[in-house]
Amino acid sequence: QTPALIARQSQIAAILQCAETVGILETVLDFTIQWGFDRHSFGRPIGSYQALKHKYADLKISFESCRATTNAAVAEVAARSPGAEMAVSVAKSYVGEHAPGMLQDCIQLHGGIGVTWEHDLHIFLRRVTLYRSLYGTPEDHNLRVYALTKNLEQAS
Repeated sequence: QTPALIARQSQIAAILQCAETVGILETVLDFTIQWGFDRHSFGRPIGSYQALKHKYADLKISFESCRATTNAAVAEVAARSPGAEMAVSVAKSYVGEHAPGMLQDCIQLHGGIGVTWEHDLHIFLRRVTLYRSLYGTPEDHNLRVYALTKNLEQAS
């Protein structure tokens, strides 16, 4: 019974971490997009330039993917589904792989203020970078997904 309890607690810990990362991403994206409309260059908000609009759209798509994989994993773990381990590893891998780059992009979109200690972006970036490795790196979870997929193929 103990290995099953430990596995479940590990799943819960990884999912809580993914959920916190999704919350961080949502917060950072919200104030990055707001910054784009508050900051002006050549008489208009920098967020109105097409290149930045495309970057915001790309970030939003990545964010929604992070949220979707995390929500799917939460549902699987809550239902104590046999696919919970796979869903958790997929979410942990996806969120861990994409979140740090998304935060780096937000820092770039903030310009000079994004790389200073006066702005909170560095706190979020450090947290997300730590979470990338805690409870397994994306690479570890990719290997776990591969192993679980192989086990499913052998079972059928």
